[in-house]
Amino acid sequence: PAPKTVLTGRKKVVRSLLPTFPPLSKNVSVVLEKTLISSMGDLKGLPRTMMFSGGFDSTLMVLLARRYGAQVKAVTIQFDKFNPMTVEGAVALAKKLDLSHHVLHVTAKEFLSSFETVAQIADEPLLDLDLALVNAVFKKYHQQRGREIFISGMGSDQWFGNMALEAEYCGLQTRLDTGLLNKKAHNQVAELYGNRFIFPFLSGPMLALSLRLTDDMKNDKKLLRTLADGNGLNPQHGREEQVPGMMRKAVVKAFAQRAWPWPLTKEKQKKTDDQTLRQIVLGLWLETQK
Repeated sequence: PAPKTVLTGRKKVVRSLLPTFPPLSKNVSVVLEKTLISSMGDLKGLPRTMMFSGGFDSTLMVLLARRYGAQVKAVTIQFDKFNPMTVEGAVALAKKLDLSHHVLHVTAKEFLSSFETVAQIADEPLLDLDLALVNAVFKKYHQQRGREIFISGMGSDQWFGNMALEAEYCGLQTRLDTGLLNKKAHNQVAELYGNRFIFPFLSGPMLALSLRLTDDMKNDKKLLRTLADGNGLNPQHGREEQVPGMMRKAVVKAFAQRAWPWPLTKEKQKKTDDQTLRQIVLGLWLETQK
């Protein structure tokens, strides 16, 4: 385990604590839709802000939330010039779907500042660099866009897609721990600015359902794709990494002298692996501890 985990202690989420899911009916896609919608909470007539990349997951969430009565607003993060195809595609799709849509800009400088902030407040392992983008958006726009409830599709790949089927992606327990820790970290950031996140794919009922599904139902998100049938959902635009490799290098270089247990050497600064980021996260976090 990473050093911060050892220092703070960590309780694993025991699988037996997840809710028990009843036997599946023949129409599994209907069960999935009902569980997904119930995990979003009350929607009818209420404003909900969707994290919208224009990809399959976020578009599916938008369509379902709107169909069940939510007043949907879509938000896309533009990170400097790193994700132009994603932003362009999201703008075009939002226009096609007649969505209220906002593109929120984040600079590399704002990202690095936010990385330092989230490293100091969130639980280990915090290697989800997208969280720094989320913090930068909230920090910059919270006066105009505070008190909103955001819905995110995070967890779809891990629990209803290909990643859950890959042995090298580590075991079920670790995936569950990491997913719920990242969920907690996102909510910690949102709460700083008076906002709240809902993660339907990481809710107890959805995780319990995932454990009952066969590999064939998850392969290539097959079961999720059945929910999109008849809705004209067919995202075509190109996708980029939200946080490219060059920004991982920028993070390492910016905080090399503040890593734990000692500053990173010039040779170590050339690496951007997860363990190097853990040393940086831990060093930044320890600075705030008595």
